[in-house]
Amino acid sequence: MRIEGKPLRKAGRQNKRDILLNAAIEVFAKKGSSLATIAEVAKKARVALGTVYVYFESKDDLLQHCMKEIINTEIATIIQNTTDIADPMDRLYAFFMHHVDLVKNKPYIARFLAVEARQNENFSKRNPGYNPLHQYIDYIKEVTSKAIEAKQIKPIDPAALAFLLVGAMDIILWQWLSEDGSVNIDTINAQLRQILHAGVAINP
Repeated sequence: MRIEGKPLRKAGRQNKRDILLNAAIEVFAKKGSSLATIAEVAKKARVALGTVYVYFESKDDLLQHCMKEIINTEIATIIQNTTDIADPMDRLYAFFMHHVDLVKNKPYIARFLAVEARQNENFSKRNPGYNPLHQYIDYIKEVTSKAIEAKQIKPIDPAALAFLLVGAMDIILWQWLSEDGSVNIDTINAQLRQILHAGVAINP
């Protein structure tokens, strides 16, 4: 009985930790980590205040784990869901659309990214080499470079295209968030796809 119980306790602890991380992201996305409190996170997660400190040393420790664990997982999933698409233009478009779906289904994660990755000066100072958007940029550069080698797209600068696409994605989704969804993302995405094909595809 004791042996059987151990995995259950471990699974329970991991589940509670994940609940705290998701609750923290929602709270930080709404108020910003500088104004949010551990008590608000505990309330959102429906746990006692002391429970938070069982898993995280401080609010700052919680913030860092939110950024690096939850966000990295979401980005890795988006990348994984597009790797088997043969056509590079379709792959980049699907990559964009998966991120749009993330924003639509979990807008608090997108808002958290926008607020904390850019505006939290303390986080940036403590983690000078970390920026979740770099993962997007690196992925697009990789896809573009391989497509150029295979003569599937024009010989353009992969880094320039990566910054162009990530910048467009970022500003469109932030605009959508700030205007409570009034921006028609689907229409804009369709137009961006046409522009992308016309600009870089060898046979648009």
